Amino acid sequence: MSPKTRNVTQREIARIAGVSQTTVSMVLNDRDGSNVRIPAATRERVKQAIEQSTYVADPAARRLAGLDNQIMGVFTYEPALSPESMDFYGPLLNGLERAAEQVGCDLLFFTSSPVENGSRSLFHRKTRLRLADGCILLGQQMDGDDLKRLVDERFPFVAVGRRDETTAKVPYVGIDYVSLTAELIERAVGLGHTDALYVHRNLHSPAARDRMQQIQASTASGGLKFTLVVAEDGDLTGVTRAAEQTGATAVFTEDAFLAEDVALVLGNAGVEVPSAISLTALAEVRGHRVHGRALSGFQTPRLQVAAEALSLLQQLVTTRAEEWDSLDTQRLLQGKVELGETLVERMSAT
Repeated sequence: MSPKTRNVTQREIARIAGVSQTTVSMVLNDRDGSNVRIPAATRERVKQAIEQSTYVADPAARRLAGLDNQIMGVFTYEPALSPESMDFYGPLLNGLERAAEQVGCDLLFFTSSPVENGSRSLFHRKTRLRLADGCILLGQQMDGDDLKRLVDERFPFVAVGRRDETTAKVPYVGIDYVSLTAELIERAVGLGHTDALYVHRNLHSPAARDRMQQIQASTASGGLKFTLVVAEDGDLTGVTRAAEQTGATAVFTEDAFLAEDVALVLGNAGVEVPSAISLTALAEVRGHRVHGRALSGFQTPRLQVAAEALSLLQQLVTTRAEEWDSLDTQRLLQGKVELGETLVERMSAT
């Protein structure tokens, strides 16, 4: 069971500083030092008392006392700087760097927790989370217990991407994949497609579930009918077979890399994209091309997501924890559908 963080009370701070509890309250609520009734020496004793209790002290009390470090942590559940990861993490890290520079804070990248079974543990004994005033969490999949513990302990944090791994109210900034997926399906229907494949990995991230929600809704409502193909361990041998059996005229994939792999498999089987079958990705497609053609999919504001996540984190850091519920802490930003040259109009057979 996770250990509980004990918040230091104003009474305990008063005892350590040798002042009254009223004086402690006055210091905590006088962040800019404008109250001339509090002598500088007294103010310093209260700050030192809080500083002595940094491990268990209420982070809000530290911030109100002017003891925050202007350091924001960044924690990634998966390795973020490998060549395979940079397509996803690169724009987010770039956006965080730019936003941190603009607001004048430093970023602390938590890397001491080892990667085990493809993921890091946020509360590993080596993760020095409380060195930072707050933390940005990145990861396609996150640990629900970690998120709940952060919420319960009132530690300021913001997750990038919508989270549903816990019922706790997790602050997040993400992309509205539900609306994007629904719009791209509608565009495909408008181009004359009636049957399609959805090729996806066996991931269970909130974004993956958002995409799947719209795929299943379309099939159930009689719109674009989808057949699901799971790319187990990168095995795409079932794509060509499924296309032949269903008569699908379009293939949707979970991301752009999967779309490129599908195009290669189909091409090796003599099925050309897009003349024989259209192709689109339910993800960011800038920089991705198939047979020299621009890939259809999404343009997602990942730089903006990162910047807004840091802005929200700063808002939490400078607001008392008991007032967080009044803030807009769950935000979805809009992307746009990018119709490249791989999703084309299908002519009805006559």
